[in-house]
Order: sequence, then C-alpha cells, then structure tokens
Amino acid sequence: MRIAVVGVGDYGSRFAAWLINSGQDVTLIARGKTLERLRTEGLTSTKSPISPGMHIDNVNATDDPASVGPVDLVLMCVKLYQLDDAMEVASPLVGPNTTVMGFQNGVTAEDRLIKRFGAERVLGVGASAGQVPLAIGELPSGKSARTTEIVKVFKEAGGVNVVEHENVMEAIWGKFIIVCGGTVAALSRLSMGELAKQPELRQVARMAGAEAIELANARGLSFGEDYLDRADKGIDEIAESNPAWRTSLLQDLDAGRPLELDAWSGGAVLIGQELGISTPVNFTMYAGLKPYEKGRA
Repeated sequence: MRIAVVGVGDYGSRFAAWLINSGQDVTLIARGKTLERLRTEGLTSTKSPISPGMHIDNVNATDDPASVGPVDLVLMCVKLYQLDDAMEVASPLVGPNTTVMGFQNGVTAEDRLIKRFGAERVLGVGASAGQVPLAIGELPSGKSARTTEIVKVFKEAGGVNVVEHENVMEAIWGKFIIVCGGTVAALSRLSMGELAKQPELRQVARMAGAEAIELANARGLSFGEDYLDRADKGIDEIAESNPAWRTSLLQDLDAGRPLELDAWSGGAVLIGQELGISTPVNFTMYAGLKPYEKGRA
C-alpha cells in the first residue's frame, strides 16, 4: 500500500516507523529542519507509555507532495490547529481512490477533512489513549472492505493495538472524554506519576470528563459513569508503567509551543456553547491555559 504521512511528530513518527518497518511504501511529508533531519539522520519515533520508540536509517521524505502524486492512504498526523494548512499541503496526495485518516485530538477533525476531501474519502479514527486501541471505522458508523484492509495493514505493522470499529464516533468521543480530564495535567504541570498522587486533581479530571460525557450523550452517544472509572484506572496504569510521562499538551506547554486547546478542554467549552450545555470545569482549565495558547518562551 502506498502511504503518505503528513506531520512527523508524535503520532506521525510512530506510525511511520511501524509501517516502514513492516515493508509498506511510506513517504514522509515534512519541511525545513525536520526534512533535513529525516534525510541526514533518518527517522526516530517518539516514545510513549505503550511504545519504546524505534529508529530507521533511511526513509523517503519530501516537501513536494506533487512529486509523490495520489497515494492509497494519507495519514494526517498534525496538531488540530495545523490541520487547515496540512490539508492544503496534502491536496496533491489525494486522488479519486485515496483514503484520508486524521489523527487529531478532539472531535472536529473528521468534519473538516470531509469538507475538504469529500465524505467518501475520509475514515474515522479514534487514536490511542493509554491502553485503549486505535479504532478505525466508516463515518458515521459501520465497517467496509477498506476498513478491513487498512486495519490489516496496521496490525501487520506490529506495535499498533488496532481494531475495526462498528461505531467509530464512540471511540473518537471516548478519547475526547479522556483528554478533557487530562487537561488538568497541563494546568498543574504534573507528570502522570505525580498527578496520580493528587486526589483533588484526579477529582477535577473526573468532573471534566463528566462534562464531556454530557456533551457526547447530547450528540446521540451513550456513555455512562463507568467510563469515568475506566479513565481513572488509566491514570494509575500509566503512572505505574511510566510515571515520568507527560501529556502532549503539557509537553507543548513546557516547550513554549502553541497549544491545541480546542482539542482538549477548550473543545468541550466550544461544543457546550453550541449545545447550550454548561461546562464550568473545562472552562476553568481552558481559561487557565489560554494565555499560553499561541506559545510562550
């Protein structure tokens, strides 16, 4: 399968490394210093609570998608606030038979990808959160020959805990519920090991998740309080396996990079405003991080 990866950061580097290592024909779309590093040093995938990382010496990388042309599968692995620019970059990669998958946090990327590339080309992806598997499915629901084929490709890549999902929006919103609670780690500047020892902050995370559940259910899904128990258990699992791990939002905050707040608690605030549902806990965390949204040294 011919695959292009747009964005070689956290998700992008990991998926690219796994897919290349399994023999897939993968082209990395990058520019500037990232492109230079890929060409001279190869690809090093990021570590995570469920991945030790990997290095590949030689990779195909370019800043000219037009030279690649339409591929079978495009993985959009950029931050949510980078998506519009990335869709423009990816346009030459998308042909009549191309499938596009977005790996953004939040619950709005799929609609934006559909608006740009057409509903027939976009699959839903519920990206991993802790030990939760990567879920792939048709939008708004269902399975198909192409979801079966793509899931097979990811499974053969190894390292990817992936399932074909009948209702992928459930998986997408499930991740969103977790990251809304996870915003508290950035607000408090704590690693997962440190956060796990703070019962008050864990309660804030649970309250933020409860607000996100109310939003999800208002959108026609069906999450219960037991999902909050699973999310709370996930904090302990990550704290035990990788106590120093810091959420991607906190990593960006530490580095002074822009924050994708609209994919975390800020997203819950915006959706709540659309639905007329109050989200005070998520709003408080969003407001606390808003001064750093554009990045800060």
